[in-house]
Amino acid sequence: MRVSLLHNPSAGGGAPFAEVVAELERAGYVVVRDIEKCSDFERGCEEPVDFVVVAGGDGTVREAARALAGSGVPLAILPIGTANNVAKSLGVEGSVAENVALWKNAKRVPFDLGIARGQWGESRFLESVGAGLVPAGIETAQENPAHKTEDAQAELERAIEGYADALERLQPRAWTGTVDGRPIDGEFLLIEILNIPSVGANLVLAGRADPSDGCFDVVTAGEAERGAIADYLRALRAGNEATLTLPTRRARRAEIAGWDRMHVDDEVRRIAEAGKVTIEVEPGAVAFLVGA
Repeated sequence: MRVSLLHNPSAGGGAPFAEVVAELERAGYVVVRDIEKCSDFERGCEEPVDFVVVAGGDGTVREAARALAGSGVPLAILPIGTANNVAKSLGVEGSVAENVALWKNAKRVPFDLGIARGQWGESRFLESVGAGLVPAGIETAQENPAHKTEDAQAELERAIEGYADALERLQPRAWTGTVDGRPIDGEFLLIEILNIPSVGANLVLAGRADPSDGCFDVVTAGEAERGAIADYLRALRAGNEATLTLPTRRARRAEIAGWDRMHVDDEVRRIAEAGKVTIEVEPGAVAFLVGA
């Protein structure tokens, strides 16, 4: 079978390029094109292949999914990033060799994309969009001098500390809008429209979210939930298993105003407070190969 390989050499300190290629060839795959820069990806997809292998983290997977949406060409993930939220939502874990071995009997799993529209235009996302705690935590982590200089586990641990620090400073903010036509007005510390269970440093905010069901999980948290979020982050920092249950609605469309900054997956952007953001689901826009 013919495959293209999109490989991020800096993702989470993962597998070297030569190791990935060797495992693919050992399993009988022909790598017809290898692509290192996401900016070259669409050009690299011009040559017909059976599927595209993405060796990297969530950012690399996102770029591939955006480029392949609607093409019918499936993706197979080798999760060598830091958080690997998308791979985990599909149950894809383990080493390069273990995952490559599973593809012979893999099934195609449809995966929804989200579309966020605002003053900047339009952005597709795989994980979530939201405001409040998550973008504040992302910015706190990015401001640390050690950002992107540590191994994956240390990076996750430091990111969780960043969320805890951001939560202490965070004040509730007023939001207005609708979720599938139902009002969602209130003052929140966090508002997240999730396509998958986790975001950021593996924060599981919507444990039942399913990226193949054509819906989002819209999660909110106000002052009443601050203590529960703090306890959850404290448990994660201690290396303990923990769950977090927050008010959640399922929906296909949301229109929300009140943003000052928001994140689209791991990208944070600032927008005018009065701006309205519309979020819609694009059911089954891409497909992933998932081994049994």
